[in-house]
Amino acid sequence: MKLSTRASAVFALLTLWSLVLAAAVPAKPKVDITLTVNDGIGKNLPQDSLSRTGGSMNGALVGQQVFYLNVTVHSDSAEAVAKNNGQWCIKGDALLSSLTYHGTLSGNDLEIEVPQPNGKMKKMSFVVYDHKWRKLSDL
Repeated sequence: MKLSTRASAVFALLTLWSLVLAAAVPAKPKVDITLTVNDGIGKNLPQDSLSRTGGSMNGALVGQQVFYLNVTVHSDSAEAVAKNNGQWCIKGDALLSSLTYHGTLSGNDLEIEVPQPNGKMKKMSFVVYDHKWRKLSDL
């Protein structure tokens, strides 16, 4: 009987400790932003010549591009865009027009609302590549 009481106490302490640790992990705050695209650079990624099974593939592979966009970020949260006056380079798999977009910044992750031809908004994901504008020679 004493053993089960000790085991229950240890279990209770471990549970309490895990709750304390979980509460201590800070969540990334989400910040509403507006960004204006200044220019974009597309870069081809290196092509792979092997299939998933390790054998060679016949024929040409479809190339993939990654896009680097120099943007100006604005927000009501001054500390969110304090780095380099909000002139950042973001990276994603889509090229955006030179428009102003609304989105959410969470750490280095950006979720941007992009208007579609049918009038709906599509959310696209980008990553903050650098907190300064980049040239093709820098990438």
